[in-house]
Amino acid sequence: MPCFTKFLQLCQTKILAGFFAPFLAYIKPMFKALLAILPILTFLAANPAKAGESPQFIFPLACTLGEDCWAIHYVDTDPSEGAAKDFKCGPRTNDTHKGTDFALRSLAEMREGVDVLAAKEGKVARLRNGETDTPKTNAELEAIKSQQKECGNAVLLDHGSGLQTIYCHLKKDSITVKRGDALSAGQKIGQVGHSGLAEFPHLHFGVVWEGGVVDPYTGMLNTDGCGKVKQSLWAIGQPMSYKPVIFYDGGFLGKVPDFEAIKNGEEPPPTLNTASPALVFWIGLYGVQEGDAIEVIIRDPDGKMFANRGITQEKTHTRQFYYTGRKLGNRILIPGTYTGTASLKREGLEEITIEKEITIN
Repeated sequence: MPCFTKFLQLCQTKILAGFFAPFLAYIKPMFKALLAILPILTFLAANPAKAGESPQFIFPLACTLGEDCWAIHYVDTDPSEGAAKDFKCGPRTNDTHKGTDFALRSLAEMREGVDVLAAKEGKVARLRNGETDTPKTNAELEAIKSQQKECGNAVLLDHGSGLQTIYCHLKKDSITVKRGDALSAGQKIGQVGHSGLAEFPHLHFGVVWEGGVVDPYTGMLNTDGCGKVKQSLWAIGQPMSYKPVIFYDGGFLGKVPDFEAIKNGEEPPPTLNTASPALVFWIGLYGVQEGDAIEVIIRDPDGKMFANRGITQEKTHTRQFYYTGRKLGNRILIPGTYTGTASLKREGLEEITIEKEITIN
């Protein structure tokens, strides 16, 4: 009897084997292929950035873009020497510029304090502090270049998977993190300053991914050329629009404007009186280009032209100031509301304007 049972089991095994043989022959190559790519799948799971998942950055400043801070320089996407183009093929960059610059209105806002934030969770890899925030002489600027401290006070964050972000020109002694700290997105790392090779207070925000400089507006390498977009690296909902030129400031004064004082934070008066020695309307712009047609006008309370000035921009500049107005001598101003307007016209660009008002009592 036991022999008979073993015989039946042997027969059943052979029958089942014969039944499943075609199926096993089909899945065996697939199983081998799966085993072959398993290490690759494991690697990609552990390195999401390399798997095609793009990083998403929050805005790295505690200010409102377009109201009290502005994007003034972008990544230079033209790899040729002596040439510079931003990602829109425009002039809003400098040759070899490797990041995005976000500027404040004046030194007054810098002194008051504008926080710089981690754009993404990461670990502090390196930092430098102690560089001054004062405007530099030409000799001091050359010394900064020779010491390779153009970035000034800075923090470098490592986000893993070959992704790093750098924050330059921070205010002296404002850095609140130390090397090795693990930061969350939005955590304060310091404040906007004027350290290093900086013409005015701003944050230089740079992105390095897999060893190359990447433009966060396009996800492209800085060597890929302009007019191309892979994917924005800014988080959804971030107001990161591109503006070719910006009227960022302006106001009325009862004197000829001192633009150094304005850069330092001088505020325009809320009102003027009829015996004011002059009436002047001034403007501040970012991104003016050679050939731009700019007009600055003051109109009196009756809508009549009080003063006007037309300018053709001679050179491309990051920042530019203009004004119009009249000295009054013994004359008295008509009381009421005066309006200052400025406009900029550029071929291929919709006219850009700014308007301000002041009450003369």
